[in-house]
Amino acid sequence: MTTIEVRNVSLDAPDGRRLLDDVSLSVPSGSRLAVCGPPGAGKTALMRVLVGLDEHTDGDVLIDGDLVNSASPRQRDLALVFSDYALHPHLDVYDNLAFAARLRRGSNRNNLDDRVEEVAEFLALGHLLDDKPADLDDSQRQRVAIGRALVRDAAGYLFDEPFTAQDDRVRSHVRSVTTRWQTERNRTSIFTTSDVQEALSLADRVAVMHQGYVHQVGSPRDLYDRPHDVFVASFLGSPSMNLVPARVSGGQLVLPFANIALDESLRRRVGDRDWVIVGIRPELCYDANSPEGREINDRVDFTTLIDDVEWRPKTQLVYLGYELPEEVEETLAEIEDILDFDLFQNFFVAELSAGSDLRAGMTARIVVPREGVHLFDAETGESLTHG
Repeated sequence: MTTIEVRNVSLDAPDGRRLLDDVSLSVPSGSRLAVCGPPGAGKTALMRVLVGLDEHTDGDVLIDGDLVNSASPRQRDLALVFSDYALHPHLDVYDNLAFAARLRRGSNRNNLDDRVEEVAEFLALGHLLDDKPADLDDSQRQRVAIGRALVRDAAGYLFDEPFTAQDDRVRSHVRSVTTRWQTERNRTSIFTTSDVQEALSLADRVAVMHQGYVHQVGSPRDLYDRPHDVFVASFLGSPSMNLVPARVSGGQLVLPFANIALDESLRRRVGDRDWVIVGIRPELCYDANSPEGREINDRVDFTTLIDDVEWRPKTQLVYLGYELPEEVEETLAEIEDILDFDLFQNFFVAELSAGSDLRAGMTARIVVPREGVHLFDAETGESLTHG
């Protein structure tokens, strides 16, 4: 198959805004990469640069090790699924599916009918082959756009938010059959998505992107367990990781609702800082009175008042409110302004077993495994634990 690589690629908009900022990514042959980030992160800009529709400002694009900065989209031979479908309105579904494959020189047209019909059945389009795009709903049009790329033999495959029009009921199935088709044919693929859970299930590796900058690349587990900064920590996870400012005082981290003793490992990470940001995932919290909580030995724990409880079938979200000094809130607001992303709340969320009988107004004792406590630099946002 094909390797795809970008090295230190930047892209400036005509108005001077930086759309891509020194992006470096490598996609090995036959692998899948998911590029994940909020809307406006630069994901579509990256796809357009890769396929050759937009000329980047700096850096290099390589396909199979060959520099393609000046190559046309046709010469790069990358199939791109646009987020807005881009179907040919005068062609029926069959001809839309076959269109790109027919255009390529040297493509095997002997089995094109079989491939079109197989992909159509895969994507639940078999009964619509004679219909025009105007006769389809958005979900069906999007599947035709996906199918057009799957039918084609290309050097690599780029999917820009390809599942957004699919109903929740079928979205996971369409995603599954698409990735299975690519995997069985050992195709190199890049997917973009704003959906974190989708990104984690789509690919071998995930690149977390925001403001045109790639914050971290790794396996889904690496990103979740070892976030390199507060943005990755907050963006990956539902509910988001709790990010709480803590003052360093007398060998302790003083949080608004608890103190955490600094062992030697934490002390080394904190260094001479006066403030740090403590990160704790809600699902790593346990009721100290539960069997799971009592089994945790190396731990931190705290007791605080419950503001609210949101019950779910298997778990419950327990909200623990707190207040911060005005100057601390201003500093946190500055960090959010720089990142253009909401990171901090004035409450702590613990996702506990539904079996714990907790209600608003009660006092809860929460236990967290010590290894689940992340520390971040309060000024740069970089991880002190895994940076």
